[in-house]
Order: sequence, then C-alpha cells, then structure tokens
Amino acid sequence: MEVDMRSVDPAALRALEARFHETVEAALAAENARWANRGQLSVARMLVGERPAGRLPADAPIVAAAVSVTRALGLTPELTEGSTDANLPMSLNIPAITIDAGGRGTAAHSLEETFDATSSWQGTQRALLTAIALAQ
Repeated sequence: MEVDMRSVDPAALRALEARFHETVEAALAAENARWANRGQLSVARMLVGERPAGRLPADAPIVAAAVSVTRALGLTPELTEGSTDANLPMSLNIPAITIDAGGRGTAAHSLEETFDATSSWQGTQRALLTAIALAQ
C-alpha cells in the first residue's frame, strides 16, 4: 500500500508518521499471532516521496502581494493550506506560494475530475503581476 501523509505543521506530521508506524507494527503483530505461526508476515517500508510541512503567515510579503494583485483584478482572494510544490521551499524558510491557475476544476484527484479552462488566463495574469509586484 502507499500512504500519503501531509500537514502544514512539521511536529504534527512527525507525530502522524510515528503513530502510523506504531499502528502498522501492532497490526502486523496481531496478524502474525492470529495465524498461529503458519508463516510470518513482514512489513517493508520504502519512502517514495517526501512533501515537507511548511506555511507562511498571511502577512508575509509574498502573500500580501498576491492578495493585492488578486483584489486589483476584481477577484476574491482565498487563502488556503494545501500540499503543493511550495511546501519544499517553505520548509527551508524560503517564501513560496501556489497561485490558483484560473479556470474551474471539480472532483480533484478522482476519476471524475474535470477542468474548464475558460478563465484560465487569470492564473497566468495573477502570477505575472504578483512577480512584478515583488520585484519592485
């Protein structure tokens, strides 16, 4: 099985991972006891990928710039937490954000996922204007 654990809080992520490993070990021991030595099960762990925890305060300059640009374009800013490519730089104390790509998606990460690109140009516009605002 593949398990994906995510959090914006590094301590919470470490605690979740430790609890998960404890639970797997307990389940392994229970299954091995259940089958009365008719062969032992084992568990092999392999790290497939790592998405470190990280977050920026809402008043961080990069966040403020993106919010200002979003408002200037007549759009409503939405500050949410998520697991994105911005996690790695944030975990290294490098300010980073992920900007909505524009358009409208539904049923993300499912077989029913769709994307309507009608207004997707707004994501590029916001990203460019945010970069220009930060360059000043």
